[in-house]
Formats: sequence, structure tokens, C-alpha cells
Amino acid sequence: MKPGYKRLAAIDMGSNSFHLLLAEVSMRGFYPKPRIVARYKHKVRLADGFNQQFELDHDSVQRGVECLHSFADQLLRFNPDVVCAVATAALRKAKNQTQILPQLEQALGHPISVISGEREAELIFSGVCAAAEQKGNILVIDIGGASTEVIAGRPLSPRVLNSFDMGCVVFQNHHFADGQITRQRFEHAVNQARQQVSSYTSAYQAAGWDHVLGASGTFRALAEIAMAEGQTNLTRDWLAQLIERCVQTQQVERLNFVGLRDDRKAILCGGIAILMGVLSELGIDVFGVTNGALREGLLAEMVATETA
Repeated sequence: MKPGYKRLAAIDMGSNSFHLLLAEVSMRGFYPKPRIVARYKHKVRLADGFNQQFELDHDSVQRGVECLHSFADQLLRFNPDVVCAVATAALRKAKNQTQILPQLEQALGHPISVISGEREAELIFSGVCAAAEQKGNILVIDIGGASTEVIAGRPLSPRVLNSFDMGCVVFQNHHFADGQITRQRFEHAVNQARQQVSSYTSAYQAAGWDHVLGASGTFRALAEIAMAEGQTNLTRDWLAQLIERCVQTQQVERLNFVGLRDDRKAILCGGIAILMGVLSELGIDVFGVTNGALREGLLAEMVATETA
């Protein structure tokens, strides 16, 4: 390792995917900026494993264990000075969390913190602001596998932070479990999302926003579809048309939009139903996509701590 540098590893154990971010940061200068060395992502779909008692089943836990074993191998090669691992909604909600967590920590070889919804929202907002470098008021939406975070504020100063009990995997399993797509099912899913956000609508509108940015796999999937189809703007009207096209296909397995990856097809309807609910409730017509997310926020905090 170069002298005067530290190696950092940030691990985000989301309800849908696990992410590992490896970075180097100079210990010199007033505003040290990390250099990202590598990114690793594995589809784990932890939230797919919930049973009726809201316990995570053996198969989902094993997927997590296998992923963390592979992350542990990468950490051995990278030899970081600091490792920070956090788990989000799926572990937060799991009734058998105390039985699962030691297995995951043993596989990774490092402690794992199960963070609150508010803490998750803070890290997401920090990560988006670090990546997007936007000025003015920002509204950030992150649709995870088992929760959705909606945050309004200015860079480094979030004003309204909420983590809602809805995610693309959970909504997909609840509203489209048998793979059938109907207009009524979409309406129920969209209305459920609207109802969850409705108690906070006035608070978000009071905070205001100049830009709306989405930070999740659902948003990246939409951006890829839009780009493949020559759609220059991501709008609520376009999203409504996409939902109608989903309804016309009638079945999840028949979704074949240009630009839609196979690994996203299985949870697309759940994610865009949540997004339509949030956009409709808050009166948002246009939105963008950012690469920043929780792991970038975690890395930003680690840099600030290590170079203070």
C-alpha cells in the first residue's frame, strides 16, 4: 500500500443485494477524497426468505452466508485498515435476527451492525449527495427490497427522513406472487404505497426540492429501459405508460422490454408500483437517477472519521 494512505471497505447488506465497496484514501490534505478501487455486488434477495412468522428461512440465510464468504476472500486480498458492515431492513425486521446474525458475521469475519430505518435514510442521503454533487434542495427516493427511504433536504443537511415499510421484493411477493399482472393488482400496490407516505406529504412539501433523485436498482432498471427506448426524460407519465404495458403482458415472465435485464424482471412490478405511489402522493412529475447510495454514504463517513 502507498505510504500516507488507508484502505477502507464498506459493506451494505441490503434486502435485495449485498454490496462491497473497496477504496483508498489519502491521509493528507484538508479535503481527502477516496479513490474507489473495486465494487462487488451479489443478488441475495434476503427479503424473499420471509415466512408467515416473519422469520428468514434457511435458503435465504445460506445465500447471504455464501455471498459474505466471497466478500471475505476479497477483504483478505485487499487487506483493509478499516471494515464497516451494515445490514438493513430484512435483518432489521427478521424475528430470528439473533440466530442469523452470528452466522453472517462468522462468514464475513467482521462485526455487522443492523441499522435503524432513520440511520439507513441518513446514509443514503449522504451517499447520494456525495455522488451527485447537486446544489439546492434535493428529494431522494431509495426503493430497497424490504423498505423504501424518502429523504428531503440540502446536501449535508437532511430535513425530513423516513423509512417506509415497503420494498420491491416484499411488494412483488405480496401483490404479484403468482406471476400474474393485472390492473387491479397494480392499483392496490400503488394505493398501499401512497397511504404509507400520505402522513408525511405536508412535511416533504414544506421542505421542498429542486431535484428528485432515485437511488436503487428499480431506478437503474428504469434508466436502462428508457435509454434503450430513446426516452430522454424519466417522468410520471412515462412510468404510467410502462405500468400499462406491464398490465398488457399479463405475466411477469413475459416482461420483455428492451433494456430490462433478466435479473430485474422478477421484481420490476413491485418496485415501479412503489415509485408510482410515492410520485403520485408527493406530486412529482420528473425524476432522475444517481449512482450514489448507502454504501457511498458509509464510505463518506469512514473517510471523515479516519482523516479527522
